[in-house]
Amino acid sequence: MAVAPAHAQEASEECTVGQLEMTSSSSASPGRRPDSSATLAKRSTVTDPRPAVSVAPTTEAESFVQDRIEEDGLHVVHFWAPWCANSRNELDNGWAGLVADNPDVTFTFVTVWNDDESGAAMLNDYNLPDRVVEVTQPDLGPSDTEANRRYSFLGLPVTWIPSTWIFHSNGELAFAMNYGEMEMQTVQRLLDATSADW
Repeated sequence: MAVAPAHAQEASEECTVGQLEMTSSSSASPGRRPDSSATLAKRSTVTDPRPAVSVAPTTEAESFVQDRIEEDGLHVVHFWAPWCANSRNELDNGWAGLVADNPDVTFTFVTVWNDDESGAAMLNDYNLPDRVVEVTQPDLGPSDTEANRRYSFLGLPVTWIPSTWIFHSNGELAFAMNYGEMEMQTVQRLLDATSADW
């Protein structure tokens, strides 16, 4: 997989997607209690306890990540973009240390919404250990047009960047923080919880 130098987009610092289309709860089936005053127009149905490994990858990045998370052990998949201020803040606030403190965990940084350009050059500026792998998720057209951006990865939603997912036990998703900027202490606690014996 070729790695190209990243070029930051200058157009926008906003790291969120457009507002999701909502439908009124009045469209719910008769006799069914509505979830809230508004429900998401599209819902994903989980038919397998390991959704990330139950779908066919559609891009090289998805195929790489799917193969990686199917291996034994803990795996962190982090979605980010070089132009996103929140992504850069997270890098400033400790990704290198978190990776160094967890030598038995794999870390894959997926560059998204970046005109199909790699973010590897910027990651190198933050002294991430060499074992961090960067892959680039292509969009359907210019990334500064939100309609062109891919909002799913391995059949799971990517609705905000940065986002961080933790997998264990051959591809089982343990945590998906589709939240934005995270404290590294929080990510560490979730890694500890995922690796704990039950």
